[in-house]
Amino acid sequence: MSHKKDFREVIALMNAPVFQYKDFMQEDFPIKFEIRTETNYNPFSHGHEFLQICYVLTGVCRHVVEGQQMDLQRGDLFSIPTSTMHCFMPIDKQAFELVQLDFMPSLLEENIKELSKISLSCPLLINLSPRSQIVIERLVEEIKSELDIKDAYHQYAVRADLLKILVMITREVRGWAQQAGSGYEQAIREVIHHMEQHLDKPLTLKEAAARVSVSPNYFSSLFKMVTGVTFSGFLSELRLRKAGELLLQSDLSVGEVMEAVGYLHTGHFFKTFKIKYGVTPYAYKRNHINSGK
Repeated sequence: MSHKKDFREVIALMNAPVFQYKDFMQEDFPIKFEIRTETNYNPFSHGHEFLQICYVLTGVCRHVVEGQQMDLQRGDLFSIPTSTMHCFMPIDKQAFELVQLDFMPSLLEENIKELSKISLSCPLLINLSPRSQIVIERLVEEIKSELDIKDAYHQYAVRADLLKILVMITREVRGWAQQAGSGYEQAIREVIHHMEQHLDKPLTLKEAAARVSVSPNYFSSLFKMVTGVTFSGFLSELRLRKAGELLLQSDLSVGEVMEAVGYLHTGHFFKTFKIKYGVTPYAYKRNHINSGK
């Protein structure tokens, strides 16, 4: 069952649409503001050629980014870079309101585009402080008002408010980097060491976050900041690398290797192994024996 689900998710991501900005925005002023709710959302994985900033105003919702699931709450701000596959949906039909701000980097002046690259170069999730929530909510309300009324020079007012949002995001990222560079980085390194020593019983994201005493969402962002990859991607790489070593350096059977690195389903193990090494585990081991190495 798990293998079939994983296969369907891979096919869905391959066939997911990438929306073009010209289908939603004016070419001379490429920006769009929208409120998403539990009755107004796109549940299907998709990407877009424009940048996207979202902020949870009320309630809770679920966000899935390239197969990684995160539950969001009021005060969470997240960004989606171009062509990143994602979708979001309600949790058990609970109500939510989410601000969705889409724009092209061309909306900003050349010296400001660099700021958007720094802030939005990878998927980002931040739980804002109460003070930052107030500021962000005021800024998005001002953007909405300017876009609705379209008074004289509203384009300049929108750009100014968008710039303030990008500055806030960049400052938050820098603050996280300072935290990650101190106690959090060491804590995550300890989690990684535990993962390496216990691949037969891999940690879930929730269990790993509990070891650092932070929320799963916050841990996920910290982990990517420290390692450069997602928690699930890092764990998968550890397991497959160890599987390759065991196949070449031990007398364990393929089934025993699979169990030793924490895979429960043969189909899933074979699929992910072949993606990394280009051959099945049996062929990988047989090629090694035939080569006499």
